[in-house]
Amino acid sequence: MNDDQNVLKEFYKSIALAWAIAVTWAVALQKPWIGLSITFGAILGTAVLASFHCVVRGAFTAGAVRPKRALLKLGLVKYPLLGAMLYGLVRWNKISLPAFCGGILLVHVAIIAKVIGFRIVERLEAHKTAIPARNARNGSGES
Repeated sequence: MNDDQNVLKEFYKSIALAWAIAVTWAVALQKPWIGLSITFGAILGTAVLASFHCVVRGAFTAGAVRPKRALLKLGLVKYPLLGAMLYGLVRWNKISLPAFCGGILLVHVAIIAKVIGFRIVERLEAHKTAIPARNARNGSGES
């Protein structure tokens, strides 16, 4: 597995964790329909992320053959299906639209939190490598 696949795997894990926390919270408040709405939103947000990954990998990766027909088919299937799904969810009176939008937002928040975590880890590792170098300079200068 290359680094991009590992990063995506980490993003999907973060999304699953954020979803589990949100749904557990909704069920604990005895609002199962809110949990279902969050679930549908998270599924939609994750599906859009996965389709972007598929498009980028297929069309913009160096050395990849540009599958124009496959991308056209993806667009012709994805958007009508997305529209039909959204229409059905909006018409179904059990779904909470704010919670559904929150589920979509949850995907973005999980990704942002993961990126912030990556940056913190990078800085901590850089700081750890800088401390021995600084100590070596200070130790050799004092002798």
